[in-house]
Amino acid sequence: MKKNDSNKSEKSFSSSSINWYPGHMVKAQNDIKSAIKLIDIVVEVLDARIPLASQNPIIDELAQEKQRIVVLNKADLADEEETKKWIKYFESQNKSCLAVDSSNPQDIKKIVSEITKKGEETYKDKVEKAKLDYKPIYRVLIAGIPNVGKSTIINKIAKRNAANVSNKPGVTVRNQWIRVDANIDLLDTPGLLWPRLDDNNAGEKLALTGNIKQEILDLEGVACVGIETLLNIDKYKSMFLEKYKINEEDIDSLDSYDILELVGRKRGCLVSGGNVDTLKASKIFLDELKAGKIGRISLENV
Repeated sequence: MKKNDSNKSEKSFSSSSINWYPGHMVKAQNDIKSAIKLIDIVVEVLDARIPLASQNPIIDELAQEKQRIVVLNKADLADEEETKKWIKYFESQNKSCLAVDSSNPQDIKKIVSEITKKGEETYKDKVEKAKLDYKPIYRVLIAGIPNVGKSTIINKIAKRNAANVSNKPGVTVRNQWIRVDANIDLLDTPGLLWPRLDDNNAGEKLALTGNIKQEILDLEGVACVGIETLLNIDKYKSMFLEKYKINEEDIDSLDSYDILELVGRKRGCLVSGGNVDTLKASKIFLDELKAGKIGRISLENV
């Protein structure tokens, strides 16, 4: 594809323009630092489509001596082969790693089982030495960036609406302890982002997967980045062309903004004079990408 023409170069994405780190996240970070000494097990919920971009490095910093579980949520939307590679990657770091779909009860059971296993490993020597006849309480920190499904997972584990849930990022605004079982306490934390969205295009990936509020984004710019990303990988390019009924030869000389207009025409996003409402087309494309309607797509590989 050719580069954007000068009159179209304005349709670009800039992570530096995102107001993504509100004050309550700073407070939450400090609260986690204070609470970490009480924690036995740290569960970090990541987006399976962007495991690195959805990580918070402060978790690794704070949890060095803790049992670790990585939950790759939304695995049903991610490329299955790439997810298998990511599981091996995290396991090589001495972390348990589970690929889950938070709407699947069996996957929730897998998380609880792994928490119990880690808890038993943590307290095994203490219980045997003290000859205790009761189970100690496993204190578990659940952490993750906004909109990775952290609160949904907590509610499914707790079997009640213990944590606030929304399809918009940034709903949980304070730490809260939640009794899940007779011997499991979960600490729910606000979704935490970290202050370097430019590293490995993390901001772009977070925007494409819906982990940043659409209201603060240049949606046309994000859509163009998404289109370019899919067209640069043969497998995903085929998915894109099939989804929007586009012939490959029709886009050989087009840039990403031209292709966005073509998507808009295919979807009837027309305004007076036969022009394309590219904002509407962008919303359609981004919603379908986020929901997995184009296909199972991972935006990062090991």
